[in-house]
Formats: sequence, structure tokens, C-alpha cells
Amino acid sequence: MALNASTIDTQNAKLSFEVKKLGILTIKGKITDLNGEVAFGKDSLEDAHFNVCISAVTIDTGNPKRDEHLKSKDFFYVNEHPKICFQSTSVKRIDDHYQAFGKLTMLGITNSVTIPFSFINGVFTGQFVLNRSDFNLGKKFPTFIVGKNIKISIDCKIKN
Repeated sequence: MALNASTIDTQNAKLSFEVKKLGILTIKGKITDLNGEVAFGKDSLEDAHFNVCISAVTIDTGNPKRDEHLKSKDFFYVNEHPKICFQSTSVKRIDDHYQAFGKLTMLGITNSVTIPFSFINGVFTGQFVLNRSDFNLGKKFPTFIVGKNIKISIDCKIKN
């Protein structure tokens, strides 16, 4: 049975992140513009897919000066690469959770990623770790200054 794609409820979607700074501080932030389409059915995973983008322009760490730096060529270079997109290639069930396998494109670089997630009461909740060097994100900053790994958390509903 083919699944119908639904759009993400942008009012009930968020992406948050955490990264170490100077090895001891944890910088937390969010990106508020998460949109795209999802086709998902617990019993129809062969047709399930995610096609989602976020706008790096909306990055918010609670510090406007840091946010402007993150939007610059040093990090997200939003003038040239305003969107970060994920397109799934498959979705699999593992025990009571799922995994979306696919391609993440950021800063013009596309890499394979796996996003473990749960789907409970109509809400997708996922969490994964991204190695920033895989995308040349902040490449001029050593890992002591800005941590290598970025923890990403995603929560979203789809429109009915």
C-alpha cells in the first residue's frame, strides 16, 4: 500500500543541538525553520520516506553575536548555503524504534547518515550525533575550540 506524504507541522517542529566549546562548555541552540514532507506508516515501511530541510538562517543560541558568527563563512555560510536537507533512502524498524537512513546535505556536501527515531502519539522524536568535519563545518577551528561532535535532537508532528 502506497503511503500519502504529509507536510510537517512547522508550529510543532523543532531541531535543537549541543556542541562542546573549549572542551568544557556546552553550547546549546535551536533552528526553528523545519519543514518538508513525511510519508510514514508503522506497517508500510517500504514506502516510508522523509524529505526535510531546515534553514540555517534561523539558528539561535541565545547570543546574537555568536549567531551571526555561526551564519558567516566560518560555519554555516548561510548566504551561499541557507538550507540543510535530509532525504531518506530507507526506513527500518528495530525493536520498538525506527531508523531513517539517507543523505544529509550541508554546505554543499552530502553524506550518508542514520537517524534513530521513535514515533509515539503522532510525534517523531529523533536524536543523532554529527561529526562536523564530515561537512567542513567550522573547519578552521580545532576540536579543542569547537567540539568535533554535534548532538542533534529533532521533534516534529505531521499535519493531518
